[in-house]
Amino acid sequence: MSKPAWESRRVTIKDIAKAANVDPSTVTRALKDSPRVKPATREKIAGLAAEMGYVPNMAARTLVNRKSGLVGLVIPDMTNPFFRDLAKGIEDEAVKHDLRILINDTRGVESTEREAVNLFLALKVDGLIVPMARCTQQYYEELNAAVPVVHVNRDDTPHHVSCDTVEGSSLVMQHLFELGHSRIGFVRGPAGPGREPKMHAYRTALEARGIDYDPDLIFTFDGTLESSNAITGQLLELDEPPTAVFAHNDVNAIAMIHALRDRGVRVPDDISIAGHDDIQLAGCVDPPLTTVQWPMYELGQQSVRYLYSLGHGQDPREPQVPQPKLVIRESTGNPRVARQVPG
Repeated sequence: MSKPAWESRRVTIKDIAKAANVDPSTVTRALKDSPRVKPATREKIAGLAAEMGYVPNMAARTLVNRKSGLVGLVIPDMTNPFFRDLAKGIEDEAVKHDLRILINDTRGVESTEREAVNLFLALKVDGLIVPMARCTQQYYEELNAAVPVVHVNRDDTPHHVSCDTVEGSSLVMQHLFELGHSRIGFVRGPAGPGREPKMHAYRTALEARGIDYDPDLIFTFDGTLESSNAITGQLLELDEPPTAVFAHNDVNAIAMIHALRDRGVRVPDDISIAGHDDIQLAGCVDPPLTTVQWPMYELGQQSVRYLYSLGHGQDPREPQVPQPKLVIRESTGNPRVARQVPG
């Protein structure tokens, strides 16, 4: 018995239509989950497409629609749960708009970010989503003439979806003040272009309380566990260590809690630690972490909607992103002088 013709070549919409005994336009709508096609017919067509090994012809789609249906996502660190949750929101929303996401992890390096952008442009993406960009605003403004770019959490750019970092950071500082802390350390993140909203909130909060800014209480986190361990050692070597620390993010905060424990310093009995982002592990660490809850998944969804509007010539509405919330757990408490552990 001879094999069907489609088994020796690329399967087309017409092949599926013939097998399903429907019009090719019905197959196209069914594969896009159109409500205009009955559920039973959609299920039948999806089954046939899978059985026959149908793969959408992106090149043909680009020629017809002048759009590839591809979006480039430039992620600085996929090992960070913050960005994983963000990417999940982006991918889930992209499916609703018949878009597919290409992801490139730049490890937070500016030159690698530029390489990723160049690769995406070569692949004819319809747009870019860039969380925590390392390249300058001017660089992306020049790209906007070729492809729409939506930034996540970088409000110094024309097209962005952001949560109020200043507000979230202010909530942390207010909480620590209310507990009685006045000597508060701050861990800033990797250097990048634009302003530093967390640092701004930290300094503004100190000034409002009449507390002098002390550069000895400022530390820099480079995204690695080794960096958190080094910061922990540095703060304990101070003549007067801080009684509380506002960490750059939850990954930094959790790593510091473990590093302090290794040195015999108790959290929050000897020093309080607060984070930022409220990743899933924040409530599982011992002690559970006080942190700022950020709507990462929603940020991802909104960025896709914004990009889709830009790419289709629509006037995008101001993205509605939930405000950050302070989640108080057991890693913060009333101040005690952090004891120094020799060696």
